[in-house]
Amino acid sequence: MKKRTICIVLLIITLITLLSGCIKIEISTGIDEEYTAFLSYRIEMDADEIDVRYRDILSNALNRIGWHYQEYMDFSVQLDIENNPNVLVMTKKIQNNSFEQAYTALENLLKNEEMTPFMRVDMAFDSNERQDRYIISAETDISQIMRLSNYEELSPALQEQLNNALETGTGTIILTLPNSEIATHSHQINRENNQIIMDVPLSYTERTDFELSGVLNLLVDGSPGGSLNEITHELTRFRNMSIIICAAVVVLLLIILLLTKLPKKRR
Repeated sequence: MKKRTICIVLLIITLITLLSGCIKIEISTGIDEEYTAFLSYRIEMDADEIDVRYRDILSNALNRIGWHYQEYMDFSVQLDIENNPNVLVMTKKIQNNSFEQAYTALENLLKNEEMTPFMRVDMAFDSNERQDRYIISAETDISQIMRLSNYEELSPALQEQLNNALETGTGTIILTLPNSEIATHSHQINRENNQIIMDVPLSYTERTDFELSGVLNLLVDGSPGGSLNEITHELTRFRNMSIIICAAVVVLLLIILLLTKLPKKRR
């Protein structure tokens, strides 16, 4: 199995950090309202809690991580090491023209072992007229990833230090999708600005998994409609408008026909 880049990120940061609770990692992924598939990492370090001997090493490590993602995986990178906390944000976006295209692009992102920490990703998609049904299920196990890396080559002292840091570090996986009718969800769902957002606590010592399935209803222009009621209302309005237009056309044709059949007045 390939060594995963996210493992390298965790390993570098935790090895140079002796204090607990100063590592925050946020993994954001999903599809926005404009059908852009995205994957983003935000790594936040509290420099004030880090031994002064390691601060330059931390800055250099964050800089090298950002450079690696930017040069080899085409991520946009923002790095702030001048202020506290030190923050590294790395984002990759793929623009698409439809939810179906965006879903495929997201699947390719999440299944790329060099970009994500997910050891299992199951995604399915079914597109019908005015409805897109989908399911996303993924799993990661940071401790297992460590065992598949060069973790065992570390000295016992460093292994213990790393384990202590992982046990107290915090992380979150945030999955965002266009507003949908949710069928199943493994964690809490919030709705904000025509989007659904699921927050998944990321464990560094146990398996982390999540699942989300739903139906995305589409309006006539292809944009997300949100609820079935909106789709039904739009279809009813469209049907009524079509009836009105057809009736108007029929009346106009009858008038034209009658006019053509009227006898012409003799002079």
